[in-house]
Amino acid sequence: MTALLTPLGLPFSFFQAVDGKAAHHPLFDRADQKLAEIRRGFTLNPGELGCFASHYLLWQRCVQDNRPLLIFEDDVAINDGFLEAYRLASERISRCGLIRFSGHKERAYTLQETIDDQWSIVRFFKGPHGTSCYAVSPKAAARLIATASVWFEPVDCHLDRFWTHGVNSLAIFPYPVRHAADTEEQSEIWQGTKRAPKSRRFRRWRALYRARDDVGRFLANLPYSWRKSF
Repeated sequence: MTALLTPLGLPFSFFQAVDGKAAHHPLFDRADQKLAEIRRGFTLNPGELGCFASHYLLWQRCVQDNRPLLIFEDDVAINDGFLEAYRLASERISRCGLIRFSGHKERAYTLQETIDDQWSIVRFFKGPHGTSCYAVSPKAAARLIATASVWFEPVDCHLDRFWTHGVNSLAIFPYPVRHAADTEEQSEIWQGTKRAPKSRRFRRWRALYRARDDVGRFLANLPYSWRKSF
């Protein structure tokens, strides 16, 4: 990461990620594994707990320092135009709250702001998953913290839950950062492993929770539904 970031000429610091496979961290007590199985069909694995705790602590730092943060995971590559995207996002982060610099899935979106011929801010109708790189303001970080008293899903799913915490799922396009690793050996923060099939227990409860989320997402998207989508 040092070799990646130093040439950019921007100030940066490293954060020691929480290792979900090491000693028990106090934040892990927030995880409700039964609720995770009911709502998601699986329990949170140690890597997901460590990843959630790491981002949670960074949100706390953002609030305590009262300044926006651009959070990088350690499994990324930087695309051309990153510095310009950084400048544009820096000018808008206080207003936008959260701006993704990358996403793992292609999702329908609408234009929030056309900046110029190259860059735009978009709003997703459904979160694109991933926490490889995103900017967050203190106000948005406080909202993410306030709605994370109980952990029942991976941190990127929590980030996507805009109808719950009120932080819109925005991104700068084209993405200036791309995800470069998909194994735990390549990434310290992600710590991921391939997931087992979903539990067959609690399927009816899961369907009810999913329906509630669908309604919440629909209502949150309603003010944007008249805009052209892509």
